[in-house]
Order: sequence, then C-alpha cells, then structure tokens
Amino acid sequence: MRSHSQLLQYQVIAPHPLLASYIGCYWILRTPTGQPARRELILPDGYAELILNYGKSYTWHNQSQQDKRVIQTVHLVGERDASILVDLEGGLNQIGVKFKPIGLFVLLRQPLHELANRMVNLDELSNKAIQELSEQVFEAVTDEAKVEVLNQFFIKCLLVAELSDSLVEKAMQLIFRHQGNLRIENLTNCLDVHYKTLERKFKTYIGLTPKVFARVIRFKHTYKQFHTIAAQDPSFFLDLGYYDQNHFIKDFKYFLHTTPSAYLRKQRSALSSQMESLSDEIVRRGLVERSQTN
Repeated sequence: MRSHSQLLQYQVIAPHPLLASYIGCYWILRTPTGQPARRELILPDGYAELILNYGKSYTWHNQSQQDKRVIQTVHLVGERDASILVDLEGGLNQIGVKFKPIGLFVLLRQPLHELANRMVNLDELSNKAIQELSEQVFEAVTDEAKVEVLNQFFIKCLLVAELSDSLVEKAMQLIFRHQGNLRIENLTNCLDVHYKTLERKFKTYIGLTPKVFARVIRFKHTYKQFHTIAAQDPSFFLDLGYYDQNHFIKDFKYFLHTTPSAYLRKQRSALSSQMESLSDEIVRRGLVERSQTN
C-alpha cells in the first residue's frame, strides 16, 4: 500500500513469506523539507517496532505528555498499552519493522517487559547486529534494495532461533481469534494453566500481561469498526464486545483522549471541511477552464 500527498509519503511492504510468523510488515515514511509540524496520536496496535531514522529527528511524548524524548537515529518501540503523541515535521526519512508478538523477543532474546511502553535508542541496547543492519539499509540505494537487506537479515537471525513458547502462541491465537474479546478466566481454562504462569510468560515474550494485551487488541478491532457501526446502531458498543456503554467509553477515552461523541463530531467536521474545499476546488477549476476556452 502506498500513500502520496503534499505532506508525506507512506508505504507499507509485506515481508518475505518465511518471516510471516515474526513480522507484520515493513513501512517507509518520508516527509518533504519544510512541511509544517503536526502532532499525531498513535494508538497501540499489538506490534513492537524497530525504526531506522535516517532523516531529521522527531519528538515522542507519552500519553500524559510528562515523558518527552527526541529520537534521532535507530530505536526500538516496545509493546504499548497506551497511545503516544508524535510530532511529525519535514525532513523525516524512516524505515520501520512491525514485529508480531514474540518476534522481537526472538530477535533480542531478552525479557520484553523491560521495553514495554518505552522507546529505546540503539545505544541503550548495545546490539551490534542491529547497528550493522542499520548501516546496510542506509547504504542500499533503492527502497527495494533496503527491503531485501531487511529480509535477508531477519531470515538469518529469526528462522534459526527456537525461542518460541507453545503456551504463549496458543494464547495469542485465541486472543486474535476472538479479537481480544474474551475473559481471561476463559482463556486460562481453555489452556489449562494458572493465570500467574501465563502472565509471567507473556511479560517475558510479549512485554504485556494477557489481560492488557487482549484489551489492546479489542480496542484495535473496535476502532476499525467504530465509524460504521456507531452511525447505524445506538447500542453499537454491544456489537463491539463491551458489556455496557460506560466500559466502552472508559476504553475510548483511555486510548483516544476524548469521548466517542466528541470524536465523531470532530471527524464529521473535518469531513465537511474537506468536502467544502473539494467543492471550491472543482468550481475554481471549472472557472479556469471556461476562461481558457473563451
């Protein structure tokens, strides 16, 4: 998938099929020099990320905006259970890797709870292999060549490792199958395991607890469907797996920092403004074409 606009270029690329169990996708983001700064709210999506930043530095804020970091080069983003704010400016040139659950653990071979909700510079990890990868990707001339470097690196270091955990994998399959909408008690009963055992393994291999991870996946699914369902059915929150409206609103405010009704009003207002701008542009072009033919 490729997106081009006056503001940015964003491309999503599938990894090599052999890496499908570990990597969700690669992405490339570039912004033209001089682009006005804008702040984006980035929701947690169940993926940890490796981001190779070859352009201008950018600023990351946590949900409360009390933690602020300026990101300059290569960094890892652990699994998140909260949204982050990112200040996007002109001159960005980034390549990212979205890791499926367990993928980052197989790469780093260290407990991931240490990285949860954190953005860590490569210097803090002392990982020579990733540093060499960053240099090789930078030296590759085309985007296709950069992706090939990534594929070869991850095939070499991920496929040879036997570090997965069958219990965690089964739990992940159930969470995704139910789109995060299942009781943890039902999950542990299905797996015939004590919650504390599953929680300990999840914090090691994923970085979050099963309950928190399921909440992230459920809201990810909710957000994708919210606009369509909310416009059609006043009790839409039941279709999204919530037992009552208050529970839904609580999650919505936690992840998006606003209420569902306020969010919808803002979206409709933005759409109306876009339609007005488009209408004005159509009229303007029509007038120009008419003047050119007269």
